[in-house]
Amino acid sequence: MRGVAAACRAAAGALLACALLGVASPSPSPSASPVPAPTTPEQSAAIALAQARLDSMLRTGHADASWFSDAFLEQVSVSKVDQVLASIAKQVGPYQSIEYTPAGFVAHFAKGTDVFLVHLDSDNKIDGLFAKPPQLSASSLDDALRGLQDLTGTLSYVIIESRFQRAALDPSEALAVGSAFKLAVLNALLDEIARGTRHWTDVVPLEGRWKSLPTGTFQNWPDGTPITVASYAAQMISISDNTAADALVRLTGPRALAPYAGGNDPFLTTREAFVLRSDADGDLRAAYLAAHTPSERAALLRRADAMPLPSVMQLGSTPVLAIEWHYSVRRLCALMERVASLPLMSINPGVAQPGDFRHVAYKGGSDTGAINMTTMVTTHRGTKICFSATLDNAQRDVAEDAFTLAYGTALHQLASL
Repeated sequence: MRGVAAACRAAAGALLACALLGVASPSPSPSASPVPAPTTPEQSAAIALAQARLDSMLRTGHADASWFSDAFLEQVSVSKVDQVLASIAKQVGPYQSIEYTPAGFVAHFAKGTDVFLVHLDSDNKIDGLFAKPPQLSASSLDDALRGLQDLTGTLSYVIIESRFQRAALDPSEALAVGSAFKLAVLNALLDEIARGTRHWTDVVPLEGRWKSLPTGTFQNWPDGTPITVASYAAQMISISDNTAADALVRLTGPRALAPYAGGNDPFLTTREAFVLRSDADGDLRAAYLAAHTPSERAALLRRADAMPLPSVMQLGSTPVLAIEWHYSVRRLCALMERVASLPLMSINPGVAQPGDFRHVAYKGGSDTGAINMTTMVTTHRGTKICFSATLDNAQRDVAEDAFTLAYGTALHQLASL
C-alpha cells in the first residue's frame, strides 16, 4: 500500500517511468511493444538497429541520448536508463549476449535473462523501452525456491497445483501481507453482487472521507466524482488504489467482510493504518497496540477516522507489522481462487510473463517490512496453479528486488507444469 516503487509495481500498462525505475512492472502499453517480426527489408533493418543499440547499452552500461526521441527523454533521462541497466546487471550478473525473438529482445546474463521491448519512431529513435522483470537461471522449481529461502526475514509460501500442495513453507502462518488484503475486500464485494444487493454498474460518488494516501490515483479526484463499483474494484486490484479499497471496505461493511477478515478484527482501512503509523499520532498508535480486544481497537479507530490524513513525510520508516493485515499464504490462495476468473484480475499480471500461461490473475502487496505476491495461473496444458509467497521483517525493510526476482524465477518454472 506504499510508495513510488509499489505504485510502479502495481501500475497497469506502465510504459517508461516504472520500467525504467527497475521495478517489476506488468505488461507495457502498445507503444512499447517489440519490433514486429520482420516481413520486409525495412523491418529487418529496424530490428537489427534496435538490437545493436540494446547490445551497446548492456555491454557498456550506458545509453546514448542521440538514440532516443525527445518525447522519451522528456519522461526519462539517460542517467535513469543507466541506473536501470546497472540494477539489472546487479541482479543477474554481467551481460553476455542478446537475441531477437517474437516475444522481444532476450538479453542473456551470467546468472539469468531479461526481456526488453523496444519501439522506434519514424526517425528510428527509441520512443518506447520496457524492461520486463529479470529472471535468474534455475534448473528446477526447488532450485528457484531456494532464492526465496535465502532472503532475510520470516518467509512463507505455498504452491497449490489443482488443489494439491506441490511445495510449501509454513503455509498456515498468518503474516503481514500489505495490499494483498484487497483480495478479501473483493471477495466480500463479489458476495454482494451474487446476492443482487450491489451491481458492477452501480455508480457511487467518491466521498472525501474515503481518500487515502498512494498507491493509487482516486485520492486526487474531486469529491463527488461518479465512479462505478466495477471501476473501484478494477482500480483497487490493478494499481492497488488505496482510496478505491477504502471505498469498498465502507460500502461492503463489516458483516460482508467478516467471512474473509480472518484474525483482522477490526478490519482496518488504509487511511486508518496511515493515521495510526503517523509520527504525529504516536499516543494513538501506542494505545492501539496496547488494546486487548477488538472493541477497544474499534473505539480507537473511531478517533483515527476523525483525524486528518497525514502526509507521506509523517510516516515512519520503521516496520510496524502489528498495524497491518495478516493472512496466511494458504488463505490468500483460497481468496484468489474465488475471484481469479474475474477479468479485472488479469489487468496487471504482476511479475508473470503472460505468454508463459494461458491465464494469469494477480494481486500482491508491499509495505515497510513486508511483501507478498499471490498469482493464480492456468498453464498452456490447462493446469491451475496458485503461488503465494510472503516475506516479513519486523526489524527493517525487506529486500523487495531480491524477493521479486526470486518469486518471478519460481513462477516461470511453473509454466512447464
